[in-house]
Amino acid sequence: ILFTAGVAFAAFLSYAFSPTPDFRRNETVDGMRMDAVVAWDERKPIIRTFKEKDYLALTENQLAKVRDTIGGKIEGDIPCIKLNKKPRLFFQFEKDEKPVKPEKISIKIIAHASNDDDPEKTRIITGEPKDEGDLGYSYTTKRYSRQYEKYFLEYLQVEVHYTIDGENYISTFGAFQGNVDDGTSFFENEKLPAPVEPE
Repeated sequence: ILFTAGVAFAAFLSYAFSPTPDFRRNETVDGMRMDAVVAWDERKPIIRTFKEKDYLALTENQLAKVRDTIGGKIEGDIPCIKLNKKPRLFFQFEKDEKPVKPEKISIKIIAHASNDDDPEKTRIITGEPKDEGDLGYSYTTKRYSRQYEKYFLEYLQVEVHYTIDGENYISTFGAFQGNVDDGTSFFENEKLPAPVEPE
């Protein structure tokens, strides 16, 4: 019994402290799937898709669980947008495993402040992704937080609102974004003489 319990505990620890597996990263609804790619990052975001009416009916506790899931299980589990390069998100859509184009599409980003001194803890950004033909749709991000230090990292919850065959859907995922190049140490960060307003 102790051996079985030990194996089960070890398996739980392995799952709890490992990245979200590929088969859990993109959950569909009624055959509807949105794929998202963060430019310059090979990691796949954790995407949850809902019919709009079902998403809007979620309780605050259910929404918190969704936010927790798309934020990843461990550090490094979700992609990071590099603002020093061309910071773009790409979206493609499938219904019943066939490519489709939305009749309508818009984006909502909930940007979380990168620094505790920022009086606005979240900012809402809305826009329309650009139709890129066979590549799907793209959206270019900017720095949404007030910048207090040379290097910063902010968390974004992205919601893509779209209509396919007359049905409204919302797909949501999380990503970080910042101005840090690979290999940069936050221990070498320095405070700016004055904070820089969001772009």
